Amino acid sequence: MAADTLRDFVADALSKGQSREEIASVLQAAGWPEDQVKDALAGFADIDFPVPVPRPRRFGGAREAFLYIVFFALLGMVALQVGRLSFAFIDHVFADPLASDWRSWRTNGMRWSIASLMVGYPIFLYLGWRLGAARRKNPERRISRVRAWLTYITLIFAALTLIGDLVAVVYNFLGGEVQARFIAKALVVAAISGAILLNFMRDAERTSASVDIGGRILSIVSTLVVIALLLWAFLRVDTPGEARARSFDEQRINNLSEIARQVDCHRTYFGGAPETLEAMSAALEERSARLPVARGCDGATPDDPGTGEPYRYERVDASGFRLCATFARGWPDDDARRTRRPTPAYRYNAGEARRTLSRPQGPGETCFDLEAVDFEADSQDENAAEPTPIDPVQ
Repeated sequence: MAADTLRDFVADALSKGQSREEIASVLQAAGWPEDQVKDALAGFADIDFPVPVPRPRRFGGAREAFLYIVFFALLGMVALQVGRLSFAFIDHVFADPLASDWRSWRTNGMRWSIASLMVGYPIFLYLGWRLGAARRKNPERRISRVRAWLTYITLIFAALTLIGDLVAVVYNFLGGEVQARFIAKALVVAAISGAILLNFMRDAERTSASVDIGGRILSIVSTLVVIALLLWAFLRVDTPGEARARSFDEQRINNLSEIARQVDCHRTYFGGAPETLEAMSAALEERSARLPVARGCDGATPDDPGTGEPYRYERVDASGFRLCATFARGWPDDDARRTRRPTPAYRYNAGEARRTLSRPQGPGETCFDLEAVDFEADSQDENAAEPTPIDPVQ
C-alpha cells in the first residue's frame, strides 16, 4: 500500500538523521500530497532517540469497528425508509386505479417508517459527525481498514442498486409500461443510491483533513428531505387514538368470525342455530368435555374488547342468525377490494362456501345476516368453494 511505502520511507529517513522539514520538502517535490506527508511524519514521535519512535495508532480496533458497523447499518435503514415514504408520496400523487390504494399501507407501514426515521436518523447524523470529527482530529484514521472495507461494501450495494434501477427503466420502456408513477419511483431510487455512491466515492478518495463542505451540504439537503417526508406522513397516518380505535374494530370483526364458527359448530353437533350465545357456549363446553370437537368449537364466546359486553345475537330461523357489533371507526378509506375479511381458515365441506364479512365503511352498529352450515370435523378437502361475501346490514 502507498501509505505503508510512505511510512517506511519516513522511518528510514528519520533513522538516517534527516530533518522533518527536509523529508517533507523531498516528498512534496516527488508528488506526495501535503496532508499524507504530514500524516506520515505525525506517525513518529519527535523524541531524541537513535531510531524513530512510532506513535501508537489509536484506531482500527473493536470500538471503531462497532461505530462504523452501526453507522453503515443506519445508513441502509435510513435509505430504505426514505425510499418507502417517497414511494407512498408518489402513490398518493400519481394514484393508479389498477394498484392498491396507498392509504391501505399507511396504518402500519408508514408508522414504522416514521418511527424508524425519528429514532435512526438523528443517531445516524450524530455518528457521522463524531466519526468525521475524529478523522479531522487524527488524520491517520482516514486510512482505517475497517472504514475502507465498509465504505466499499456500501459502494458495491449502491452501484448495484443504481444499475438495477436503470435496467428496470429500460425494461419497462421497451414493454411500453413507463408512466409518471414508475418514472418518479425510479428517480427516487436513482437519487438515493446515486447520492450514497457519489458521496462515499468522493470521501474514499479525499485526502484533505479540512471540513468536508460537500458532505455538509448533502447532510443539510437530506435532513430537509427527511423532515418534509415526516411532516407529510404525520398528516396522513392515524393519530394514536384513531389507531387504537382501529385495532378495537379489527378485534371486533375477528370476534364475529369466531362466533360465526361456533354457531356452525352448534348446528353441526346439535342440529340448528342456538337460541342465545350463552346457551351455545354452555352446550359446546359440555360436549367438548365428553367428546373431541373440531378446531374453534371450544372456548368461551368473545365479548366486545372495548366495552366488555356480549355482541348482539339474534336467531332468525333454524339455520339463519344475525350478529351485530358497534364499530368505533369502521374502514372509510378502504377500497372495495380490501373490505372483505374471510372467517378464520377452518375446513368446511366440499361445496360449502367460505363466508366473508364486509368491513363496515363507517362507525356505529353493523349487523351481518348469516346462515349456519354443517361441516366435517376431520375434512381436509382443499377444493373449497370461492368465498361468498356477506354484506353488512347497517
